[in-house]
Amino acid sequence: MNSKTQKDLFIKDNLGMIAKAITQFAFRNGPVEDMHAHPNNQLSENDMKTLNKFMVNRMAYIFQLIIEERWIEFDFLIRNTDRWYGHGWDDAEPDDGGTRKLIELMLKK
Repeated sequence: MNSKTQKDLFIKDNLGMIAKAITQFAFRNGPVEDMHAHPNNQLSENDMKTLNKFMVNRMAYIFQLIIEERWIEFDFLIRNTDRWYGHGWDDAEPDDGGTRKLIELMLKK
């Protein structure tokens, strides 16, 4: 079932859907939304449109590399980014945002 889902999902036609979903999950549903919705409105509607478009386009590129199995470009992107940026950042801690529990509940029904 997992392999079939991967095969059905990772196709070029789904690139926009994937990029938007990942942007929503990893970027928009977090501190940036709080900054936008905060009474001080630190981010305007135009700021959000600019940020969302930038993120969706970058996510689309990343998933295009994955879908097309362009592993040399993907490796270059990852290793060069790691080499030059993010050195002072905290280590990554996977956060599913409660997704796994929702899937488990859905599968029980």
